[in-house]
Amino acid sequence: MIKVTLTATAIAAAVSLGTNAMAGGHGNLFEGKTLTVQVPSGSGGTYHVYCQLVQRNLGNYIPGNPKMLIQNMPGAGGAKSAAFMANAAPKTGEVIAMVAPGVVTTPLVRNVRFDASKFEWLGAPAARAAGIFYWHTSGITKLQQILDKPTSIASSGFASTGSIFPKLVNVTLGAKMKIITGYKGGGAMNLSIEKGETMGRNNFLSGFLGVRPTWLPEKKIIPIIMYGPKSDSKFVQGVPHLGDLLKPGTLNYKMFTVLNTNFNVGQAFYVPPGAPKNVVSTLEKAFVKMMFDPKFKANVLKRRVEHAPVKAEEIRKHIKAGFAAATPEVVKAIKEKLYTKKKKS
Repeated sequence: MIKVTLTATAIAAAVSLGTNAMAGGHGNLFEGKTLTVQVPSGSGGTYHVYCQLVQRNLGNYIPGNPKMLIQNMPGAGGAKSAAFMANAAPKTGEVIAMVAPGVVTTPLVRNVRFDASKFEWLGAPAARAAGIFYWHTSGITKLQQILDKPTSIASSGFASTGSIFPKLVNVTLGAKMKIITGYKGGGAMNLSIEKGETMGRNNFLSGFLGVRPTWLPEKKIIPIIMYGPKSDSKFVQGVPHLGDLLKPGTLNYKMFTVLNTNFNVGQAFYVPPGAPKNVVSTLEKAFVKMMFDPKFKANVLKRRVEHAPVKAEEIRKHIKAGFAAATPEVVKAIKEKLYTKKKKS
């Protein structure tokens, strides 16, 4: 269970901020304030890129033009940040966080101190296509090959998205990927496959385009199977999508539907549950203006990541559908097949 400790000073500050914000029904709620954008991971990856883009742009669309700061809170695959936002962050809109894909459905299968369905969503600059990619010297170029023989995949932790989705492909399609955990972030995983320690890894399509922009064009990394929102990128044309390979109505398809919610929600930003309606409304309107501004889109594309905006109402629909698909039978299967460590014989 993620524990969040709040000091007396922080509590007093939160109460003071909350009182001021809730009383701010007139004038600009955020005039003279400083807002913090929280990254649910360390720096150096595309999560940080999206948070940096929001931090540098959102204040321009909020009445009162507040100052914007950025803060990293890595831990537990993004669950530490989510638990902080649910239990300790002030409900004034002065701390805005991005959800780490994978965290949305975590409460269905693990004991954590947050419920993502209760977060006050603002929007997502992108819902990103993801998949499993193999290094060009591995000899793996087609899906059938990972079904026919054992291969190795680099990942950070047992319950990370980079492990859960390869395991889902193993379980639903009969692939034989061995998942090697313990890598500290995407950079370490990329180095692992480059050196031949492992053969491939799970990643966002733009995770490579944003950090290793030559790998896909030069075919140094080969996409084998995709999931999440379907992409029209030339780099994944003809690559099978997991959702198309599973029969609707089956247990396998239902497991996929629940877990794919994380990718459909995307790089979504939110404020804590219980934030005042005027605070949420002000921030959501500003977020929408920012997302659809051509200048913001240009800034996103300049950083070589995806611009595929998702409004807050769509995020809520995706979460509602994903949670509705999470029947006791499906949740049990996900826990047993994907989140339970096998005992060594």
